[in-house]
Amino acid sequence: MKLQRQRTLLLIALILPLWFALVNIAPAQQEKPNKTERNGLILFDFPEPTEAKVEVNLTAKLINLVTKSVSSAPEVVDLIQMLDGIYVRTYDRATIDEKKMVNYFQDRMKKDEWEVLVKVKEDSETVEISLLFDENKVYGIFVIVAPIMPAEVTFVNIVGEIAPERIEELLGNLSNFGATDIDLGSKLKGQWRRDDTRKKPTVMILGSTFFTNPGINRFNTRMDDVLAPKRQREMEQLISQIKEFRPTKIAVYADDSMDVEINANYQGYLEGTYELTRNLPDQIGFRLAKQMEHPKVYCVADWPKQRPILEKIDDHLMDYDAFAEANNQEHLLPSMSTSGVKVRSDVDGRIWIEREEYEPLINLYIRINQPESILADHQSYLRTARIGLKDQYPGANWVVHWWYNHNLKNFVNLTRITESTDDRILFIVGAGHVYLVQQFLEDSGEYTVESPLKYLNTNQLEEISLTGETD
Repeated sequence: MKLQRQRTLLLIALILPLWFALVNIAPAQQEKPNKTERNGLILFDFPEPTEAKVEVNLTAKLINLVTKSVSSAPEVVDLIQMLDGIYVRTYDRATIDEKKMVNYFQDRMKKDEWEVLVKVKEDSETVEISLLFDENKVYGIFVIVAPIMPAEVTFVNIVGEIAPERIEELLGNLSNFGATDIDLGSKLKGQWRRDDTRKKPTVMILGSTFFTNPGINRFNTRMDDVLAPKRQREMEQLISQIKEFRPTKIAVYADDSMDVEINANYQGYLEGTYELTRNLPDQIGFRLAKQMEHPKVYCVADWPKQRPILEKIDDHLMDYDAFAEANNQEHLLPSMSTSGVKVRSDVDGRIWIEREEYEPLINLYIRINQPESILADHQSYLRTARIGLKDQYPGANWVVHWWYNHNLKNFVNLTRITESTDDRILFIVGAGHVYLVQQFLEDSGEYTVESPLKYLNTNQLEEISLTGETD
């Protein structure tokens, strides 16, 4: 599980060498500081009764012993020798008031004049790294890792006298102590030099399904009528939660050539002369834009009638379906899990997927916006890219000239509607597009990307079922 891997970061990356050297030695208690030891040490002394799920205390003596066990890696030894202590606490969020605990330690650091160096909000977690330092030395690093979905919250306190220019290297090398898929150094990258601390515009991508059942994909989700009374009540709850993002602009998955038509419909909706259809821009974009008092919505998808790049490529060079069937590569074609769904085919060959059980809209949006779901969609396209043999690349041709080309232009169009670092843009798009557009935004270094999972919850769903109303 993703959360298990996150805990691996802090348990394995920080303390794996100790497991090898001291597997049968109980951890020492966190040392209380005297006046000369105070800098950099944050005592885990939250005033309310708490019991850590994981507690690790590596004092200076234990760290020196660990250094001997990794003597074959001098760069690691050099970094460890800067440290006087590493302390880790992981708490089950079901047993603590996480917000109160986080605020307690943040207030402690503020009082002692720590500085928040970087706060990274990702799809699955928020990581905050703070430092206590002067002009020549860093005396303490304090890391808070809080997954977006309820699970565990972890605190890490690293104490020592660390050269400022080696902070990023230190956090990066922690992952070299063992197998881990997260690098704290990457969270910090460049921040110590203050190259990238400027305020940035924020984008939240809401991966969605299409309520009109257009049947344009290989696998198509069949939705029941979104205009039914129960679905409309769920839609109102969905909008109320997304509204907490406080978007300054709402971008919809429609070509710029449709801007006049779509915004004419939106103006009609504001004036009461246009009735919302089942279309995704209407149901979410128009509703939310009206509540936020926006004058318009923005069409940012790349859907031109003529595609000059594709027209220059012979069809057979991109027909990965035919190639896969002719060359025993069907296993590389897109596939889907049948767990919890019913699969049907139309007479024209289109495949439709329906949930076996009724799924409220908020549950649907939480499911399809999970990092695991977003990654699985992307991996399907990378699998398709492998279709081909020798100098024939029908899969890669299609992925490059259509899929990457299309989503890169979607990203560029988002940049074109960005006017200020205060912009908070909500982009409503099919879930399969989320991975690439998010990657382009993040890799550009020009945007902060927020996950909709931060705002979506199921707390209100029971209220609908208790009304006794039916469709």
